[in-house]
Amino acid sequence: MKRVVYPLLLLGAVSFGRDVQLKEVSVTATRTERKTEDVPASVSVIGKEKIQDKPLLNLYDALQGVPGLNITPRNQGYDIRLIIRGAGLKAPFGIREIMILLNGVPITEPDGLTVLDFVDTSLIERVEVVKGPNSTLWGVNAFGGVINVITKSPFERKGGFIKLGFGDYNTQNHNLYYSTPIGKGFYLGFNASRRQSDNSWRPRNKFQTNQITLQPSYMFGNGDTWENYVSYTKASLQLPGSLVVDPARGIDQFSEFLRTGKVPRTADPWKHMGRFSEAFFLSSKLTKNFGNLEFIPLVYLTRWQHYDTVPRRGYEQDIWVYGADLQANYKHSLGILTTGFTIRYDEQKTDFFKYRDVQVVRGRIVSTLSDKKGDLLEKQNQKTTLAGVFLQQSFQRERWVLDVGARIDRVNFDISGYKWGDYSFSAGNYLMCPDPRIENCFAYSREKTYTVFSPRVGVLYKLTPIFNIYGNISTGANTPSNSELYINPNLELAKVISYEVGLKTRHKKFSFDTALYLMNVKDEVVRIIQPGGTSTFTNAGKTEKKGFEFAGTYQLIEGLEVGASYAYSDYKFKRFSEPVGGTNIDRSGNRLPYIPIHQYSAFITYKHTSGFRFRVQTDTWGSYYIDNANTEKYEGYEFLTSASVGYSRGNLDLSLMVGNLFDKKYAVEVTKDPAGVKRFSPGPPRTFLVRLTYNF
Repeated sequence: MKRVVYPLLLLGAVSFGRDVQLKEVSVTATRTERKTEDVPASVSVIGKEKIQDKPLLNLYDALQGVPGLNITPRNQGYDIRLIIRGAGLKAPFGIREIMILLNGVPITEPDGLTVLDFVDTSLIERVEVVKGPNSTLWGVNAFGGVINVITKSPFERKGGFIKLGFGDYNTQNHNLYYSTPIGKGFYLGFNASRRQSDNSWRPRNKFQTNQITLQPSYMFGNGDTWENYVSYTKASLQLPGSLVVDPARGIDQFSEFLRTGKVPRTADPWKHMGRFSEAFFLSSKLTKNFGNLEFIPLVYLTRWQHYDTVPRRGYEQDIWVYGADLQANYKHSLGILTTGFTIRYDEQKTDFFKYRDVQVVRGRIVSTLSDKKGDLLEKQNQKTTLAGVFLQQSFQRERWVLDVGARIDRVNFDISGYKWGDYSFSAGNYLMCPDPRIENCFAYSREKTYTVFSPRVGVLYKLTPIFNIYGNISTGANTPSNSELYINPNLELAKVISYEVGLKTRHKKFSFDTALYLMNVKDEVVRIIQPGGTSTFTNAGKTEKKGFEFAGTYQLIEGLEVGASYAYSDYKFKRFSEPVGGTNIDRSGNRLPYIPIHQYSAFITYKHTSGFRFRVQTDTWGSYYIDNANTEKYEGYEFLTSASVGYSRGNLDLSLMVGNLFDKKYAVEVTKDPAGVKRFSPGPPRTFLVRLTYNF
């Protein structure tokens, strides 16, 4: 099983000007290299054909348009909202219920939270997306799917490039990359990048990040590899809050935005939110072959320090994550046996503070005046341990593929702390213990352990040389996060069983993928938005998710390609009582909020042998309910269009990228709390970025 470098293309892409189609390969869906059309699951591969003409300020630029994904940028910075088939909906920040990998290394914490602060988008070579639960191979918290961000490899070629990108709102995106052999078998990759934007189309919306990455690696004479990845990130992200519509106070900031085109400062009291972080990440992976047996031991470490200001208070956090993963692949006459184990440990030390500078009217905080930390309110220590073992047998015949596997995970949470005070929504100010309006006063502790068994079976049949059909029954589980258990220690483990069938077609001129699925979720953790916009969490008894997805491309003439995707999502609470103001209200039969029933995307791309190219993509997000009660809908948006044009000659490449080409005014997310207050997150206006690349 020697290491092979495959040419990877965008989902369904074809090789222009050749008689055969280059095969796209995924290593994420099965933990081994396999052509995507031979995987009995829904898999998308986003390659550099698409990535090269995107600003890549965040993963939104790469993943936009993949059916089954609901993805929006929170502020045009590196922070995004990401949902796969409804999983991740509960996340008020970060990414939850989805396993995120960096070169196959989990960067999702053991409690299921992922932040993307230390993912350097300038290094991305391709992104693989596996939709549907994948806990069998990747463990608990791969509830909705898996995303693997794969970076440039120092083994690929000697040389590098310099990229300089400049746009409006003082947007900059620069990076320097170089890789070279430095002795027999030794290779070194180096990358330095800076991304920033004032994003002054709305107040308090700046971000910047500086990153340095080293990839010292070694290739043995027989093709075995030892790959290392070391990165340092320093990032600053301002969070502007939402536009408020509150009829009781006569406030309608979203209508003001639509009328004037100017985005006002949030009317919520918390006007100085943000995250300011430093992160160190290290991973080391050995791939060693002994005949038909392949061993892949992996160790990794993350140190993340950050200061966040959020509604109510700020906090400083010091996080250490340690992990090890051993995978073995045995190739035999019937196929491939994959087995291994995973151990991860996460320790978080958190200090919570008051906002130091606030404006108080009649005893209530009406506005923060800075993001400076004030008096200490609480100290907390969280420890999370995850251990899992997995096994999958893939039986492979000329026309059949059968995957059968299972995994057992055990996750332990240990949360303790001491609280002196907290913010009270009823008082509108900070109160000190032992005031009865404050929960968890003084010393507290809680411990909880979850054990998960996740089996899976998938089968694929090759109808013809270009048509494959597949089906799978997959299971997944998701633990509550540390913060959710702190709020509600009685949360149960969420479990899902998914039934999926699909058809895949690969031809040198066209290709398409379809998927039809039914997901039954038990005890899904649901976000309950409280007055003031804060969140609590509870379990929904049962949720049903039905959907259909399509993605296809067609080559009209050499170099000219069109494509489209569509997602139908019918997600409902089958059994759910929502606690509102101390009363449980039955929401059974209601649709899940935020997820549109219909979502469309289409693109056209052209690449000429002279070096000229262009790409145009348009996206439509249908209407959706904005609360669990289904009292009101937001209409979504239609034909949100981005475009790029570029030219390459010799070592130089010049490109222009425009987002929101027609300058639409819309919201990327709308919510409504029980008091009837709506909050809108406005989408960015028309923006542009010009990028010059010199390859050497």
